[in-house]
Amino acid sequence: MLLYEYPPELDVYGKQQKAIHDLSEHKKMQNNMYKNLVLATVIFVIGFFVNVLIIKVLLWLIAVGNALTALLLYNVSALSRDTSLYTRIYDDRLEHCQGYTLSKKHTTVVLFYSDIIRSYQNNHGDIIVYLKDGHNCSAQTVSKKGTENAVSQDNTLKLKFQDTKAKLFLIDNLYEQIKYPHKEYNIIEDEEDEDDLWDPLHKHGL
Repeated sequence: MLLYEYPPELDVYGKQQKAIHDLSEHKKMQNNMYKNLVLATVIFVIGFFVNVLIIKVLLWLIAVGNALTALLLYNVSALSRDTSLYTRIYDDRLEHCQGYTLSKKHTTVVLFYSDIIRSYQNNHGDIIVYLKDGHNCSAQTVSKKGTENAVSQDNTLKLKFQDTKAKLFLIDNLYEQIKYPHKEYNIIEDEEDEDDLWDPLHKHGL
């Protein structure tokens, strides 16, 4: 049974509005990238006319950093509009396609929860899954170099989520199935409010 799907199914009008929005965002990010690259070029050229070596190197570093930031932001924006990415969470499996910011690679995953030994979230927000030997997980990465298995030799799989809500749905609702460490939070009752409620009653002999 399908429990969660990204991107959600849109009607004709919704698809048209999304296409218009994506085109507008693409032009906006492209213009910003060109502006930053031009600025980086100007700063880099100015560095040639500076006699002080420290300032010259500093200007060049600023120029390079500005150019790299512009390219990174553009690629992140492009990834967010990638229509080939999806996440479908079922009660027994996960069907997922993830992309990568600085490359054209895509990884397609079909993961059955029964194959999972344990999972956790790393510092980058990726879900790391440990699979049992003889698992039925299908995970293929397609790039310009060809197709390769996305499951590492130690039976681990890295899941990147374009949709944060999909990841939260998985770890909040299916933590038992994916063997994810679930934290129980203690509910602290406000005893002071209860005392304030009963004190006036005691004062009146009730």
